[in-house]
Amino acid sequence: MKTIDAITQEIVAEFAQFDSVDEKYVHLFTLGDSLPPMDPSLKNEVNRVQGCQSKLWFQLQWKDDHFHLQADSDSSVIKAISALLVRVVENIPPGELQDLNLEFIDELKIWKLASERNNGLVAMLEHLKRQAAELQSKKAAHG
Repeated sequence: MKTIDAITQEIVAEFAQFDSVDEKYVHLFTLGDSLPPMDPSLKNEVNRVQGCQSKLWFQLQWKDDHFHLQADSDSSVIKAISALLVRVVENIPPGELQDLNLEFIDELKIWKLASERNNGLVAMLEHLKRQAAELQSKKAAHG
């Protein structure tokens, strides 16, 4: 496991290797395309991220002492950003998830976010943190 700072800085450094915004977009969309397909039964209202203009689903599970995140969206941009979040969530200690913020996405220097898109990113993060808190409290209750 890595710290939030370590994994997010790895992502920032990865994107810094590209000279143009177009190359960064290609890489971002490749990451989104690499997400495994989400089971259609998981695309339900419980897993749907409210507050995002696009349809987006996150399903967070506890497996092998860490979080496992599945994500899908009808928007290729949101799906690509979700792939970044999957990478972070699955590589940090579970206790650090509540400290996650999205500043590293700004550091990728891909675009200026419209306020609606920024609101969607905030909704993504809030949804993740809420699911994580629920899973952690269930885990604590069951030992």
